[in-house]
Amino acid sequence: MKDVIKSHIGSFIVTAVLVFTCNLLSVIHPFIVKEAVDIDFKANNIEQILIQLFLAYLFIHIILAIMKNIRNIKVNKLMARILSDIREKLFCKVLKFKMKTYNKYNSSEIYTRLTLDADNLFQLFFGTIQILVNNVIYIALMVLMMFFADINLALIGCIAIIVVAFSSFKFTRKLKFLDNKLLEKRDEENKEFSEMYNKNKLTYLYKMQKNNIKTTSKLFDEELKIRKRYIFVHHFMYPVALILEALGIYAILYYALNIDTNISLGSIYLVLFYVKECRNPLSEMFDQLEEMQTCLNSLRRINAILNEEDDEDIYVGEDAENLNGDIEFKNVYMNYGKEPVLKDISFVIKKGSKVTIAGRTGVGKSTLTNIFMRLYDIQSGEILMNGYDISKISIKSLRDNISYISQNPYIFEDTLRNNITLGDNNISDEQILNIIEYIEVKDIFSRFINGLDDIIRGTELSYGELQVISFIRAIVHKANIYIFDEPTSNIDLKTERLIQNLIDKISKRSTVIIVAHRKSTLESSDKIIYLKDGQVDMIVNKKAEALI
Repeated sequence: MKDVIKSHIGSFIVTAVLVFTCNLLSVIHPFIVKEAVDIDFKANNIEQILIQLFLAYLFIHIILAIMKNIRNIKVNKLMARILSDIREKLFCKVLKFKMKTYNKYNSSEIYTRLTLDADNLFQLFFGTIQILVNNVIYIALMVLMMFFADINLALIGCIAIIVVAFSSFKFTRKLKFLDNKLLEKRDEENKEFSEMYNKNKLTYLYKMQKNNIKTTSKLFDEELKIRKRYIFVHHFMYPVALILEALGIYAILYYALNIDTNISLGSIYLVLFYVKECRNPLSEMFDQLEEMQTCLNSLRRINAILNEEDDEDIYVGEDAENLNGDIEFKNVYMNYGKEPVLKDISFVIKKGSKVTIAGRTGVGKSTLTNIFMRLYDIQSGEILMNGYDISKISIKSLRDNISYISQNPYIFEDTLRNNITLGDNNISDEQILNIIEYIEVKDIFSRFINGLDDIIRGTELSYGELQVISFIRAIVHKANIYIFDEPTSNIDLKTERLIQNLIDKISKRSTVIIVAHRKSTLESSDKIIYLKDGQVDMIVNKKAEALI
């Protein structure tokens, strides 16, 4: 965040000069009125003096209008640039997270920071800070001008301003506390909404609607109670400030009319004008301080993301090309936190073989493939690929040679082409069509009227069709190693045979690792590695050429 601010330091200086100039002009014109009130109307050149004062008053207002317009343009442009830089920095930071950093936040938290908190940050820079700085300078200059008018009256006026400011500050502290409570409650609601949305089928099948309504109603009631307290405190501030200001004005008039009667009428007018004029800036400031609490909370939450230090740099390490097999796990240990998941894992996968990782749910099958792709780091041991320790080579080199097909295909609401190429302009339509023909799935794609230009949505396609698209995506990127995570789960026998056929075609020219438990998958594998309780329980070599 500091880097973004420093990059715009020149614009900040120009903006500060404009803000100061506008406020100086704003506090000067009442001083001209004071001179007009104190004028000696018996003077011979009274008309000339009045014309001069009028022209001075008019000139200041014209210059002030021009300067305010320039200030507003400069400030708005500066804040827009800063916000754009922060949004880009935040988004790029999230994209650099390691998987373990993602696991620290649930999806609703990340989404809130990228949307609501980013919008609050815009409000912080575009509105709150601008108004606060402007009003602080304005009030400081008005106080200074009061002392030019009369020191004693200025002291009384300052006391009135301080009392009003202190009472408003106390109210703002209370509002800050309540605002934090509201943010915490909103986070709970977002988390609950996210879970309900992601588990909507479970809700319908088990008739959980009433229970969900009860849960959310409780959260809404708790938020409503906090919000009522917030509204009461917020609206109690104004009448209190108004009463305190009236007492200050009474004290000024009493002193000027009863104690020091030598004070000029113009000086009394000027001090009263500035005291009353301070109320609006103070009110704006404390209104913004209320808003600022929300913005600062959002800023802290964004900084928590920006200050995450363990970024993934995919270019660090040795460049290794053509990593096409011969994988070896040597005494590998892996923990999630303090909990061991994989313990003393050792095995070998020969180049060009088809290997299945099998075992019950929760034994570490997916974790094993995750550490191979360096989505997570291991605690000890080595993972070798073509003799390279994968922890020593760059992540880019490693992942350039691996294609991953997940159990749940990732599909974007975009064209069929973009879902396959993922933005790689080097992949031509001809390559895609050749692969569709090679794996014999032209019938599936004949339903797309506009061909590769068709916009696809995951909800409109069957699970098998989604898997086929993910297979084509994996093949077209020409990896040497393919990892399939439960590719035939949740599909019918016909689609399973199609998927098995695709895997067989891929395995003819690449190393294939499959996480699966279906019998058909196990039977077609060269080697089966059974896991139990995070350890290798048994290795079955089904073909002589795949022996260790």
